[in-house]
Amino acid sequence: MKNICFAFALIIGLTSCTKDLDMAIKTNSKWVLTEWPGKTIPTNAQATLNINDGNKIGGKSFCNSYGGNASFNGNALQFSQIFGTKMYCTEVADAEVKFIADLGAVNAGKVNGVKLSLMKDGLVLMVFSKAN
Repeated sequence: MKNICFAFALIIGLTSCTKDLDMAIKTNSKWVLTEWPGKTIPTNAQATLNINDGNKIGGKSFCNSYGGNASFNGNALQFSQIFGTKMYCTEVADAEVKFIADLGAVNAGKVNGVKLSLMKDGLVLMVFSKAN
């Protein structure tokens, strides 16, 4: 009986610590790109992701500003209708194109503490850290 009570308490405790992605990030959260597997983050610029009103995204794509829509379903996540300003910034132009392409490819996400991992088919595309 003790083991059953312990197992039940453990399950309740673990499930209460996990949140759906949408509940964890969709209420006016701000993130900074800190890891970009297979790609180089420019040292002279920053990429950000802001999620507002539960279904809108925006931020900086190293040089330009961008915006778009977000849809959440548990840990499934999709960004759509992404648009951006069109200033040409020589030093970060290639990174900007790749950043916007990766945002458009995202189909899932995971929050681990202050880190937000954006993924496509289980492969991590980008990792953001919670902005202050």
